[in-house]
Amino acid sequence: MHDWSVKGRRVRLVLTADPHTRLSPGDLGTASFYDDFGTLHVKWDDGSSLGLIPDVDEWEILSPAEVAIVAWYW
Repeated sequence: MHDWSVKGRRVRLVLTADPHTRLSPGDLGTASFYDDFGTLHVKWDDGSSLGLIPDVDEWEILSPAEVAIVAWYW
């Protein structure tokens, strides 16, 4: 089950199967929405957009504490 209220939450990419993306594991973005197929649409900090597909791609939705830690290190 997906948390449909992800809009604005920070996302960390773990793995993507998309061979055409410039994204790398650890890249960060902001969640936009889950579509009806369960794809999580993300606006990445590098300016790109990529939908993450369940059971194909892997990602983490960061907790507020993790967001604060990431912001402190950047």
